[in-house]
Amino acid sequence: MKRFKYIPCLLLVALLSMTSCEDYFDINESSDNITVATPDLILPILTFYAAQTNYDHAEYNIYLAQALTTGARAQVNSTAYKGGWEFLSMNRHPQWRRHFFDIGTNLRGMLKTSEERGYLNAPLIGRTINLMSMQLTTDAFGDMPRSTAYTAHITYDTQESIYEWMLQEADELLALYNDPSVTENPANLKITTKMDRIFSGDLKKWRQFTYGLKARILLRKLPNWDNNTKSCDAIIAAVDAALSDEWEEPLYKFDGGVAEANSPWGPAKPKIGGWESRSNDLDKSIPSQFFMVNMLGVEASSNPSKGYAKDPRMQAFMKPRVGADGRKIYRYLECNIGMDASAKETHYPDLYCTTPISLTDTTYNPYNKNDGYVPLMLTEELMLIKAEALYWKGDKAGAREWTVKAANKSFQRFHCVKRYVDNYMKNTTYMPESGFDIGHIMRQKYVCMYLQPEIWTDMRRYNYSNPKNNITYDGVIIYPALKRPYNLYEPFWCVDKNPDGSLADVWIHRINYDPEAEEKYNKDELIRLGAYKNPDWLKKPMIWAVNNGGHR
Repeated sequence: MKRFKYIPCLLLVALLSMTSCEDYFDINESSDNITVATPDLILPILTFYAAQTNYDHAEYNIYLAQALTTGARAQVNSTAYKGGWEFLSMNRHPQWRRHFFDIGTNLRGMLKTSEERGYLNAPLIGRTINLMSMQLTTDAFGDMPRSTAYTAHITYDTQESIYEWMLQEADELLALYNDPSVTENPANLKITTKMDRIFSGDLKKWRQFTYGLKARILLRKLPNWDNNTKSCDAIIAAVDAALSDEWEEPLYKFDGGVAEANSPWGPAKPKIGGWESRSNDLDKSIPSQFFMVNMLGVEASSNPSKGYAKDPRMQAFMKPRVGADGRKIYRYLECNIGMDASAKETHYPDLYCTTPISLTDTTYNPYNKNDGYVPLMLTEELMLIKAEALYWKGDKAGAREWTVKAANKSFQRFHCVKRYVDNYMKNTTYMPESGFDIGHIMRQKYVCMYLQPEIWTDMRRYNYSNPKNNITYDGVIIYPALKRPYNLYEPFWCVDKNPDGSLADVWIHRINYDPEAEEKYNKDELIRLGAYKNPDWLKKPMIWAVNNGGHR
């Protein structure tokens, strides 16, 4: 990350829609003509980018977690997560810039001007967004600048120290949120919905989200890092504190219309800031066999030709389309295996399920509407965090109870038909009363986290547990049918051999640092880490994926 003078990103606000910040590198401004953005102008930028950074991470992670694939089978392409995992030649990763520049520099400016004006509330919201962004970023890249990020001599903090800082920051923020002299200070900025489209400045709701962030941060201790009763109790306490009567989901809602007024997951496909972002490719993507068969239960259904999977949420995730054979069915592909020569992308399901299927089946996906929303955290995520902690604490009955609650909340979100829900909940494959285990929790969470960043993070926390690598937790393989995609980039991913000569089950665990920034300006730090143009760096597990005596 290159050091530069803070220049706030000013956005035009019209009909509550926003345009994106442009590149502010190497702009020289006269000290006699300094642009100052006040907190009321910066806060809407921060809340907008809070939603956008969640989208940025989820857009990568949905492919890396193998829920979606594409019809191509190339080892190398411009978006490596949709192909052969050849990340080192990718031009740019939007998550990096989003954290350091769109969120980080604007936050710095808002903290400065808020201090000058005596505002105590706007900095709380900004710091909460930054805390969320920090976790998303370190979970994607690992070690990263924090303590020296905006200085002349940038060094990378260890991921472990970043997690220590995040817990300290969460506790400090919660103390401030619970201090009436801060939250009710008469000098505070009067925050409107135009400034904060998430909670309209309601600090009690931002406080609940901060408790949720603390729970997500603490969750990283499971199942490998610090898996013990004390950790589980701390996680459960954070979830309980978040899910009080004052909990409201932090949703950034879009109006629909022109450009950035549309949800980034919608068919309008807004591209924020042009070159620095990636629009969704749901119109060109295909559901994977792993997602359809093993997570949603298509082949297990009584009538798979019509697509009624055991999981009723499939009707919200996609609609069937007519193929070359004239049949209207739900088709899918194994990851990166490629389409048949006669197939077209339009033969595969439509992933923009923006309206109910019929008058009798009201199921649809609220994320994919142009006037939909991007969640910063889902209620069902918190419920499943608690379920996981209860499980590792030894309370399997409690874990199942909270998993059931999370599933029901998810069905409600997607407006699933009750009779389909009832049939699903009776199915012993998904929610058995006897033999309920950690795999049932994590597979349920995989479906609940569709189009959310956590879908890949959870898979890495459990080290891609599958029959080939034979990694188990509590004696359970978490993803029984999971296997690496076809046609991975051979120089990176097909050189590792087992003692018997077979290919090792090596998976991607992180993204390389942004080539357009870090390889140019912080090359020495990348070399020190062993990350500079090194594909082995991508295979290095995060600290929370390394077993330190946790349950296996």
